[in-house]
Amino acid sequence: MNIRKLPLLFVTLLILGSSCSTLQNIALAPSNLETINALKEVLNGSAFKAIEGLARASNGGLEAVLPEEVRPVLATLKTLGLGDEINKLDKKIGVASEAAYLESKGLMSDAIKEVKFEDAASIVLGGENAATVALKNAMYGAVKKRYSERLDGQLANIDETKHWNTAVSAYNLFAKNKIDGSLSDFIAERAVDAVFVAMGKEEAVIRKNPASLEKAVVTKVFDYYKDKK
Repeated sequence: MNIRKLPLLFVTLLILGSSCSTLQNIALAPSNLETINALKEVLNGSAFKAIEGLARASNGGLEAVLPEEVRPVLATLKTLGLGDEINKLDKKIGVASEAAYLESKGLMSDAIKEVKFEDAASIVLGGENAATVALKNAMYGAVKKRYSERLDGQLANIDETKHWNTAVSAYNLFAKNKIDGSLSDFIAERAVDAVFVAMGKEEAVIRKNPASLEKAVVTKVFDYYKDKK
């Protein structure tokens, strides 16, 4: 072989190798749309598991959705002769809360469809609940409002809800952090907070094993970025 041709051959091979590597990286790199779709799949998976778990645990009734500080107030109301009414309200709120949680699947699904990710890649590279945080920041108010409206429908014909105002008035006399708003608003806020907390935990689990969702786009995106953190 002509020795003078070796440098040219070496450069040619180097260029070809570099081009193949570049093309390979381009082929493997997920598009922005794929990254967004992967995040939404993760959120949908997280929401489904979170809401299923919360619905199973929501049969604790009124005391399950109120702060611990309110429980002595309820006990006091019972000693004042409102025991039967409080017990009825307790059971009915348990049923309403469970129904509302199950309806939350649709509410969260709608919110996930509507959320906009300005920098999807940074969310993939973010913390273990980064997608949930982004969704909460963007959609919290809308989800809470719709949840409260659904809960209003569930509680509309429950006469015992009138005792909510009695309990809140007694609580606010001594509490540093006052409770404002209707029963539906109060339960909705606590319920939506619980959904996002539970979703964040489920997202962390999915991030550890993206393939568990059995969604090709999720596996592709998270596998691509896992070594880039």
